[in-house]
Amino acid sequence: MCGIVGVYCSKTQFPERELENSLETMSAQIRHRGPDGSGIWVHGSVGFAHRRLSIIDLNERAAQPMVTADQNLITTFNGEIYNFKALRRELEGFGHVFRTKSDTEVLLHGYRQWGQGLPTRLRGMFAFAIWDKEKQEMFLARDRFGKKPLVYTWCDDVFLFASEPKSILQWPHFKREVDLEIIHDFMSFGYTPGAKTAFSGLNRLPPAHMMLIRPEHSAQNRPPLQKYWTLAEVDPAKASMSIESAAGELLERLDDAIKVRLESDVPLGAFLSGGVDSSALIARMSSMMSEPVKTFSVGFDIEGYDETAYAREVAEQYGTDHRAFMMDYSLIDTLPQIIWNYGEPYADSSALVTTALAHEIRKFVTVALSGDGGDEIFIGYSRYQRFHAEITRAEQSGISPALHQNYDAAFGPPNIRDRYVKYVATFRDLHKQWGYGPALMEYYLTPSADRFPAFMEGATQHNALDIAARAEVNTYLPDDLLIKSDIGTMAASIEGRSPFLDHELADWAASLPQNLRVFERHGNMEMKALLKYAMEPQLSRDLLYRKKQGFSVPVKHWIRHEIRDLVGDLLTSKKFVERGYFRQSFIEWMLDQHFSGREDHGTRIWGLLCLEMWHQTFMESGQSGPMTISTGQTQELADA
Repeated sequence: MCGIVGVYCSKTQFPERELENSLETMSAQIRHRGPDGSGIWVHGSVGFAHRRLSIIDLNERAAQPMVTADQNLITTFNGEIYNFKALRRELEGFGHVFRTKSDTEVLLHGYRQWGQGLPTRLRGMFAFAIWDKEKQEMFLARDRFGKKPLVYTWCDDVFLFASEPKSILQWPHFKREVDLEIIHDFMSFGYTPGAKTAFSGLNRLPPAHMMLIRPEHSAQNRPPLQKYWTLAEVDPAKASMSIESAAGELLERLDDAIKVRLESDVPLGAFLSGGVDSSALIARMSSMMSEPVKTFSVGFDIEGYDETAYAREVAEQYGTDHRAFMMDYSLIDTLPQIIWNYGEPYADSSALVTTALAHEIRKFVTVALSGDGGDEIFIGYSRYQRFHAEITRAEQSGISPALHQNYDAAFGPPNIRDRYVKYVATFRDLHKQWGYGPALMEYYLTPSADRFPAFMEGATQHNALDIAARAEVNTYLPDDLLIKSDIGTMAASIEGRSPFLDHELADWAASLPQNLRVFERHGNMEMKALLKYAMEPQLSRDLLYRKKQGFSVPVKHWIRHEIRDLVGDLLTSKKFVERGYFRQSFIEWMLDQHFSGREDHGTRIWGLLCLEMWHQTFMESGQSGPMTISTGQTQELADA
């Protein structure tokens, strides 16, 4: 797990020393991603930089950027390839000779053997670039689910890429401008969805995509993106599979996904939230390890915000080496650092906890498994159930699902994607209609629901659950959940691993008909029923079938009390008003409603707070680190 940076100048030539200095400056922004070492490689108009977090083959010979013996192929790589040993054996059969025990070298020899077919052979999480000196081509690829980030841009004929936007911002010719269309999407989701970022001209390489850059490419003639994988479709032949057979195969495949993620030359542990997914991982992995699993949980001493008792139950049952951390209002002190870490507008408040917990567990482990992806792969969120119920009611009433029930879209009847957005939207259409200022009003007629895939329009009562989960595999999972996990853990130099997002396990699960993943259990229609059924012999019924709580942070409480002055000052400031995102009267109304307790606008206010702090951190001249804030509790944060 590491941080990567690269520069390719297709026509403009820079002195190698100048390119080295730029790469050093850019990679310094992500040193937290790789505290164990750094390296820079420059040849002519191409340069790579690398920040190393050593996990496999700790020897210096495995350092990056890595170059083949003939000096023709060079790579900088972030991630882990779990099947690298099998690939190595296969490549050795073709005559390839290896000098290290690392998965990085497998990428180089694999690219020489299979070319652009390489990503389809990889089992793991990755973002990497390979320079072919002979062909003068650069190949980039990102893993199937988007666990590892990769952003890029063109500055005329100079191509730049990095793990995080902060590195690109250091390129002297990159102009910082806000993409207002993405800010409009942020208002809907609390994160920036899709291939664009909030910085105009800065893009993400989408999950499961690759790109080949040749000398003729430039900002005006960009290389095409190529998708190399899509989640498997439902297999009708599996309709006759019994629940018992499916549950048995699930456990076999989950065990395999866990085992390959236990490969590590450094201490390893697991997040244990007390939910079904992380508890299932502990139950299965405990027997695979020669010593107690190191497990970690977190909670708040506020009712409704603490699951540590359930985590403790699992820890005691499986004899883990468990530590629980209690968080409180002091987390707000880390918000400027969180804004800096994420680099883009990001309003998932659980990022505070993910980051704080990662810093705590870094004292004990360097690798941590998590239950990320279980809800998307095995259909676990209650919003999927609400969506299914709405589609079912509409079909039974003979009315188009798009028109069924009242809707708050301001212009015309909504389509099915519009209907789904109401389950996930922060600011809905009417909030935008009432509140948008001049900067965003022109985007109001551009539905953020269009960010969801078009296949949602085919939802019926027989596939709506599956359709909703697939849609979020393309949106919420990579652009919110996995970004949170990557940035939060890497801020503490922790490598997170996600067995549920093993693509072989995920493809198998996705091939099951929806009624094999969700079905009635103990008198109720249970989301994620197959996983729960499979785990019944190992986890208590109370834990498996309790109401899903989901991890949340008491920001609505803090906004009313501890940070009320901070919120009021920032969101009524001259700077915020002049940005023109929202009308001042709307903001004042919303704050008054929330402060008085008449209506809960906590999520919306938190999003605006994070957006304003992002602006002041990244878009104002002279700011080169986390901003300083006063929380109103006589404590002021210093720049980190």
